[in-house]
Order: sequence, then C-alpha cells, then structure tokens
Amino acid sequence: MTALRDFFLSEIKLEVTSGFSRLKRIPSTHVMNKLRYFATLKADDQGVFLDCCAYWASVQYGFVVNLERLDPAAHPFFLKWSRGPMWTRDFDDVKSVPLLRAMVRQYKIDVHKKVQSHVTKEQFERAAAVRSVKAPELRKRVRAALKAFGYFETDSLGNYLCKIGKTKFSVNIDFGGRSAQLRYCVARPEFKGIHPLLQFRFERAVGFGLGDWDYIVEENVDNVFALFPEVVQYSFDLPDRIRAAVKP
Repeated sequence: MTALRDFFLSEIKLEVTSGFSRLKRIPSTHVMNKLRYFATLKADDQGVFLDCCAYWASVQYGFVVNLERLDPAAHPFFLKWSRGPMWTRDFDDVKSVPLLRAMVRQYKIDVHKKVQSHVTKEQFERAAAVRSVKAPELRKRVRAALKAFGYFETDSLGNYLCKIGKTKFSVNIDFGGRSAQLRYCVARPEFKGIHPLLQFRFERAVGFGLGDWDYIVEENVDNVFALFPEVVQYSFDLPDRIRAAVKP
C-alpha cells in the first residue's frame, strides 16, 4: 500500500507543480470546488489534503496489484477532504448544467403555479442564458475523439470499443443522469472481474473527482474535447504504470 500511495502522491504533486494544468480544464463543478477548497487551506493542511487524495486513489486502484481494499474513510483528513466540494451552495455561483436546467424548470413551474419561487428571476435568467451542449453533439465529438484510439464499434450497452496495438479496451460513457452531462471511464479487458465504472479515470487517480463532467457549454466544448483524449490516454496507461511502480 505504501508504494502505491507514493506513486499516486507523485502523480498528484506533478499536477500541483504544473499549476493544475489538466485539472483546471476538467468541466466538472466537483473538481472546480475541490480546487477552490484546496486553495483556501494553509500549507500544512494542503500537504495532508494531497496525502488524503493519494490514499483515496490507492484504495480505489489497489485491485490493479491485488491489494486488499481498505476503508477510504480511514485517513484522518478524510471528512474535511470529502466535504470540501460542498463548501458552497450559492445559487448565484452555480455552473453545473443539470442543476442550472433544474433551476430553469423549477422557476417555470413556480411561475405557472403563481407561487413564490426559491429561484430568483435573476438566477433564472442567468441559468436560461447558459448555452449547454446536448447529448447528440457530445456523442458525435466522443466518436471523433476516439478514432485516435482505434474506435471500431459501439456495443449494445453503448460502450465505445477501441484498440491500441493488440489491446482491446472500452471507453464507457454515460450521457444522462441528473448530475452530469458526460461520465467516462476506461475499462481494460484484464479486469473483467471489476465493474467498469470502478475502473480508470484521471480525476479519480489524482483524488480530485470522479469523472463526472457537468459543465460542457458552447464556449468551452472545443477545449473539453481537446482534453478528452488526454484523459483517455492517461486512464489507459494507468494500470501499466501502477504495475511498473509497485513491483512484487
């Protein structure tokens, strides 16, 4: 566990020293809030926060090297770490597209019923002005991005089957749900006993997110899909890099 934790801590520290060059481009309000929370911490607490990220990632990916799964809450900073993304609930600062859509729907319902809405007119107008990218366009862009990974078929479950060299793998993507526009993970064939949704995602490996993207809008969609192949490649490479770092 120590070697695996050290591996993930080095991954996380590389991201920190780069100025969070990849994390800052992730279209996830969960990640955004984690970054904001991290920035509020004192230096000592930032160090413990990063160690908690590494511990959590080790718990998630210990299966790669057959480590027994531990309790993710066992880290002494876990409660503060896990509550970090919930530190703001200001409707005036919401970016999550599903939540913005919900605000618009609720305001319209309340107006129709002629009752006082908890969503103000200003909040409604701001939410209604967000130009989100819908699922058909997201699917189109995912297919285009995955051509670089030998994408050759979409299976009956909607998973994108790809091939790098002789290795076949899938990129599993969900375009629905109440909390995200796009959820992704990379599933490798040697881990058939592990549920695909528990497999490889960049944000999970650095302890700052889950792979749920909820802020894809017309203004950032090109940047999002410039980043998407990077996180797919990182996720595909991750188990091999873990095994190289944590040798028997």
